[in-house]
Amino acid sequence: MLRHACGYALANKGHDTRALQAYLGHKNIQHTVRYTELSPTRFKDFWR
Repeated sequence: MLRHACGYALANKGHDTRALQAYLGHKNIQHTVRYTELSPTRFKDFWR
């Protein structure tokens, strides 16, 4: 549970998906994408 909470918290802060993948130790990016899919700030300032 703590690992998942950490993943969601980092994704919500806007950290890069590849950086999250390395930090969480995922070999497949699909396992990391689940944390960023629900992030409300995923596209904040996307075009700036």
